[in-house]
Amino acid sequence: MAYQESAKEEIKRTADIVELVGLYVQLRKAGRNYVGLCPFHAEKAPSFSVNPERQTFHCFGCKKGGDIFSFWMEYHSTTFPEAIRDLAEKYQITLSEGFDAPQEKRKAAQKRALFKINETATAYFQRALTHPTHGRSGRKYLTRRSISNEIIGELRLGYAPNEWDGLVRILKDQKLELEMAVQAGVIIPNKSGGYYDRFRNRVIFPIFDLRQQIVGFGGRVLDDSLPKYLNTPESPIFHKGEFLYGLHVSNTEIRKQGRAIIVEGYMDWLALRMHGIKEVVATLGTALTAGHVRKLKGYAKETVIVFDSDEAGKAATLRSLPIFSNEGVSAKAVVLPAPHDPDSFVNANGAGAFLDMLRQAPPMLDFYLEQKLAESGSDLEEKIGLLKDMYPVLFELQSSTQRALYVRRLSERIGIKEHVVWSELSKSIKQRERKTFSRNLKNRMTASKVEKRFNELHLLNLLVHHPEILSRLVNYEWESLLSDAVILEIVGTLFDTYYREGACSVDDLMESLENEPARNQLREVMFEDSHFSEQEVEQAVTEIEEKVRRLSISASFRKVKGDVEAQNKLLELKRLKGRGSLGIEI
Repeated sequence: MAYQESAKEEIKRTADIVELVGLYVQLRKAGRNYVGLCPFHAEKAPSFSVNPERQTFHCFGCKKGGDIFSFWMEYHSTTFPEAIRDLAEKYQITLSEGFDAPQEKRKAAQKRALFKINETATAYFQRALTHPTHGRSGRKYLTRRSISNEIIGELRLGYAPNEWDGLVRILKDQKLELEMAVQAGVIIPNKSGGYYDRFRNRVIFPIFDLRQQIVGFGGRVLDDSLPKYLNTPESPIFHKGEFLYGLHVSNTEIRKQGRAIIVEGYMDWLALRMHGIKEVVATLGTALTAGHVRKLKGYAKETVIVFDSDEAGKAATLRSLPIFSNEGVSAKAVVLPAPHDPDSFVNANGAGAFLDMLRQAPPMLDFYLEQKLAESGSDLEEKIGLLKDMYPVLFELQSSTQRALYVRRLSERIGIKEHVVWSELSKSIKQRERKTFSRNLKNRMTASKVEKRFNELHLLNLLVHHPEILSRLVNYEWESLLSDAVILEIVGTLFDTYYREGACSVDDLMESLENEPARNQLREVMFEDSHFSEQEVEQAVTEIEEKVRRLSISASFRKVKGDVEAQNKLLELKRLKGRGSLGIEI
């Protein structure tokens, strides 16, 4: 544990959280913090903040936050020991040979074993591709598809020979655990108790994470057999909804160009890269997910989705519209002329023609509208159905001017008068407003609780940003000011630490809090500016002192109930006390 703490502190001294997070999230300066769109949940307005002074991050939306290690663990789905090792390697910090992390040791060991198996399998597939006889059909296929040796080497492409147990034998020879290889998805157990290779007679595409580790594989057949593409199944290190093929080498170019091109398959990605178009990722042949879009928005403000010209490709593009909308990402759509996919189009027409298609690409919403209109035909019921389908899209438009333009275009294209479209849209909006009114009414009914918590947060802000006042308040019965359990835990820990040690660092306080809600709340207050000017701090402290005294007097009234003389003395004392004005009236 001592080795682990030593490494942790050295990494903290060396690394800069703004620089590290900025590799994955587009940040801009906002006062003393840096802000951006959160990589951990869907949002359209930035609620993700990084503080360079405290070297911490916090999202005011999903409440995730912490230090540089917390970010690395959350973004890359790693354990704490893995984060230590990864960041030590990144910042060229040598770990002591005695470094060990018993915490989550089994989970970390499992991941290391899976990565080792994938690395062994990759080396096997690479050797097979270069074998004079066994790899001939794989090399012939890649040559026919115009894939250069440079690209083959860069992406570590390989070939799985048409053998049942070629990889199984290699794994046995290297004393690797076969059950673990089943988890990695490279071999399959058979009914007789043995194992056989998952990939046979396929060109192999290793799939990398952003740390350049191989998490899985995709394999393409060399004939017309099915399935055309085969991926390794989900595993502890591979989740298809999180990974995009090629992002580990494309992210720099995506950031440079300010856009990401999304294609459907491995060969589409390779063909575009061969033609010098490098800001590309592929979806591993699966549906585009919110996780995919969330990754990309950390690198570029715009995406262009390019799927096949067939109906399946168009449908996939349409399905992706709400994903981009919910994530607040600007997106355009390209459907190539039949019968092309990106691979065949760029090879037939060149990079210039493909880039022209990108430049002419309509916004995703325009594309959605045109495709829906093309499908609806002239049937009245279909037009009404289209109208209902378009309402959720119109709701998402933040600009009233843009909404009016789309209503006009929709009216013209489907032959329904504009005022009718607006009328139906208004009904839907009113339904939403009624729901909103109900929520607001409920909020107003609980307003006193909300106001009380706001005032308690005001007090917490004062203590966090002006810790010099702790010495004046530590001996007061401050507990009487608070009712919120989370704030009570933070303030209680703050005063307890000060009482024991005579000082309390707010940064150290985070480590002392036991509950995650309390840590989240403290981070939010730390990321705020102080609510008080230097001149107002003294007044605020005086108000707190007076409030505690009044509460004490009120408690005393209850104790002397029936004693008229004692009550009169307390009334006189209460009359002499003033009332504050800085929002600490809890």
